[in-house]
Amino acid sequence: MATDAHPTPEASEIEGRIVEFLHRELLEPGVTIGRDADLLSGEVIDSIGILRLATFVGEEFRIVIQPADFVVENFRSVAVIAGYVVRALAAHGPGDTRP
Repeated sequence: MATDAHPTPEASEIEGRIVEFLHRELLEPGVTIGRDADLLSGEVIDSIGILRLATFVGEEFRIVIQPADFVVENFRSVAVIAGYVVRALAAHGPGDTRP
């Protein structure tokens, strides 16, 4: 459900914003990642980085990540995270996901 005030971003835009955050905040200079790279392998970002990424995702896309949703299946890669965000926005609408 898109509104003029808060249009729902497309998955590719979500992926781009996540990748920008990763490069700006969590990755070493010169490190690149693909949309399907396993972020949770321990070689890309550490456990604190995952928490920072989840915080960014919640704030950036105005969704509340429920404890039950904070699982490997939703945060394994940039593409997977974008899919999770798209589903959360479709279920609740942008800006309407905070309790």
